Amino acid sequence: MENLEIILTNFNKDALDKFILEELNLSEVNIESSHFYDNNSGQDIEFYQIESIIEIFSPMGTGNIVVEKLKFGINLNNIVIVFSFDERLGDIILNFPDSNIFVGDKHITQFHSRCLLKYLINLKNKYNIPNIRFGYEPASDDDTCLISINNDELDINSALEKIIK
Repeated sequence: MENLEIILTNFNKDALDKFILEELNLSEVNIESSHFYDNNSGQDIEFYQIESIIEIFSPMGTGNIVVEKLKFGINLNNIVIVFSFDERLGDIILNFPDSNIFVGDKHITQFHSRCLLKYLINLKNKYNIPNIRFGYEPASDDDTCLISINNDELDINSALEKIIK
């Protein structure tokens, strides 16, 4: 089993609280573990201790959350979410087993892939994300990136062919 990654690149920090509440719904899911560093107190903290995610990443910072289950266009299980931010922009990486999409049956795999791609396109537009990369870990490498959703219009059928080989 391999891991897949979704990388939301150059995500604007100002939209982070909204993204976490509306898209990730982290207050409602089963968080298995988390780790953040509070620059103000100089201490390691967990997600439930955070009052404002933007403050935790000010002026910059990183953190991670391990989630048992997440609705992200499709149901994803066993997800690691990594946040890495500088003063204004950052990357959000979602890492999960490929069995969340590749389930054996080609039609189900195609359905899951199509739903996920449509969701990512909507996220890109809603949060003005310059680029979303999807592929095998590490999706940041061109060799393992299957799809890059940027300002060019994405042909979903061609993208599905790249995913389902």
